[in-house]
Amino acid sequence: MAFPFGGKMPPALFMGLAAMTLTACGGPQWRDINAATLSKDERTLIVEVLVAIPEDAASQCEKVTDAEVNESPSQVIIGVEVSDDCPYTWGDTLSVGYVRFVKLKLKQPLSGRTVLDNTRHQRVRIG
Repeated sequence: MAFPFGGKMPPALFMGLAAMTLTACGGPQWRDINAATLSKDERTLIVEVLVAIPEDAASQCEKVTDAEVNESPSQVIIGVEVSDDCPYTWGDTLSVGYVRFVKLKLKQPLSGRTVLDNTRHQRVRIG
């Protein structure tokens, strides 16, 4: 592959590719959360996390390892961490995803507070 910077890979590009390679599988990663459902009492968020293996698969190599709920008077920041010990090969791609539902308990009712995910600090759609 040729690079426009004198034929050498820029250090920032190298570090980015190395980080993507190291986090592609194996250790736990915080997942992006785009949507959640709120319980009637507004104290439980059921979040949707995208995974590669269906929940009813015989071999489960993806597991929820941590969950985060940080509440303030104006917003709630949530996160779900998933470990991935799946035996991928270089030819595998994530062309199909499966939704896994994770319940997160709130200390106080949501009451109109904004919900953000902890990976991108983007607003989570509440349905």
